[in-house]
Amino acid sequence: MHRYKRTNRKQLLIICFMVMLVLCVIALFLKNASPNQAKKTVEQFYTYEQKGEYSSSWGLLHPELQSRFPLKDYVTDRSHVFMSHFGADTFQFAIEEKEKHKKWQAAPDGQTYKDVYAFTVKQDYRGKYGHFAFVQYVYVVKDKGEWQILWDYQERK
Repeated sequence: MHRYKRTNRKQLLIICFMVMLVLCVIALFLKNASPNQAKKTVEQFYTYEQKGEYSSSWGLLHPELQSRFPLKDYVTDRSHVFMSHFGADTFQFAIEEKEKHKKWQAAPDGQTYKDVYAFTVKQDYRGKYGHFAFVQYVYVVKDKGEWQILWDYQERK
């Protein structure tokens, strides 16, 4: 009878260890999932922009930006300014992770967002007027379960 209890304790300890190990792996995965998902949203946004699919990229904007730029205006402006003016058919882009902000605002009097991921995106255009490189600071927040893009409208001195 003693032997049976000792075996049960060992099995129980092994099961507890395995459960703890699985929970640690899940926690690690969830911790890394948010920045990766946020970055994938930025990648998807600029991939749509590269292809000239501005209505699809507009769909990834946060409602705050969508209200600032109605779909029709956004599509017209983006294609006109970035493609027509530069004489470029497309562009290349690179994304650099910057940091995570616990609290962040897009505008001085705007809403405060929590757990915001910041990225720096460099866009390279080669067109009839030469080679242009633009840097844009992109912020990604989770709103109603979806990752969405915001831009910074803070005035800097």
